[in-house]
Amino acid sequence: MPQHEHFLEQHDPDRKDFQVDRIILFSDAVFAIAITLLIIEIKTPNIHELPNKDVQHQLQQLSELWPKFMAFTMSFFVIAVYWRSHHRIFGFVNTYTEKLIWINILFLFAVVVMPFSSAYYSENYGYEVSHVFYNLNIIATGLINYFFIRYVFNPANKLVKHQPTPMFIHLFKARAVAIPIFFSCIILLGFFGVPFYPIIYALLWPMFLILRRYNARKYADKPAQKRKAQKSPEE
Repeated sequence: MPQHEHFLEQHDPDRKDFQVDRIILFSDAVFAIAITLLIIEIKTPNIHELPNKDVQHQLQQLSELWPKFMAFTMSFFVIAVYWRSHHRIFGFVNTYTEKLIWINILFLFAVVVMPFSSAYYSENYGYEVSHVFYNLNIIATGLINYFFIRYVFNPANKLVKHQPTPMFIHLFKARAVAIPIFFSCIILLGFFGVPFYPIIYALLWPMFLILRRYNARKYADKPAQKRKAQKSPEE
């Protein structure tokens, strides 16, 4: 009996789809837990503790939570963006390797850290270390996501039978790179003493729109790699 490099190669080929589904289901569960933990960190204010319980003091008490709500909102949509990326990636995956499993685990590790970094940032809003730590968490997640995309869509790895169009491959990569660059710029601006406003995080979505339109113009006329490869001589 020939020796194999890894026991994964000895798995039953008829159960390959099930094994890929297990990776997806496990990942979805981790995403769901991470995104839920974000709101758990926000404790409900107790109006009974107020010396004066009029509306003004109630609103003031609630307004003190705005750094936590800001961090929660940003982290919620960042995790949502990464889940969408993960969803798109596995929409093309037909098989798996040991390396794919470990890249996925590292990616999920970075996602699971986000509730902690978000809470640390919101509890210590305005301080340099908490600000840098939070942004580094998002940067690390983005970099892992980029290598995830490169590995999956590399034809040499034979993980994808139906390749997306060049436009979408480049869009996947561009978005994955844009997030670490965006949050690195936020860290650098803080080091140079530039006043930081949380609303700047909202610029991430217009940046995605610009990247999509740019890639649509650049690659719209290029055929899908797989479809081109499958054309028969009669065609």
